Amino acid sequence: MKCEKCLQNEATYYYEETVNGKTRSLHLCAECAKKMQSGQIPKEDSAPDLFSSPLPDLLGDLFGLSPKKTESAKRCPDCGALWQDLVSCGKACCPTCYKTFAQELERTVRAIHGNVTHTGRAPAGFRAVHEKEQRIAALKKELAAAITDENFEKAAELRDEIRKLTAN
Repeated sequence: MKCEKCLQNEATYYYEETVNGKTRSLHLCAECAKKMQSGQIPKEDSAPDLFSSPLPDLLGDLFGLSPKKTESAKRCPDCGALWQDLVSCGKACCPTCYKTFAQELERTVRAIHGNVTHTGRAPAGFRAVHEKEQRIAALKKELAAAITDENFEKAAELRDEIRKLTAN
């Protein structure tokens, strides 16, 4: 799909805004998305700029995530979004935002859900692999603790168990 602004490049971003119950969506290339965010591409007159909205973010205030309370001044290298932009929109602007703001997102997810790891149901095949990976990670922590405590017999047992699990 082509970018709806420049009509030349391949669209890689999806922009959506709802104003007074009216939803507008655009498919944009990376360049137009950056220009739109920085204000170089004018938006429709009736549509406010989402990245500079003066309205407070209710969820951000509830969970202590409002832009005033965050210390992050990082920018996403792909789309140029700040953490405040993610808080105000409630969505990541691009896939790279998840990597760029990993620490902030972890705190947010932990505040909302209480944990950052999935503990619910999973397909049987995936569950077995996931449990095995968790077991190996736990054994490696125990191994490090045993080595620190100079309990080398326990460390050797843990090492052997880790090797057995990774071989399967």
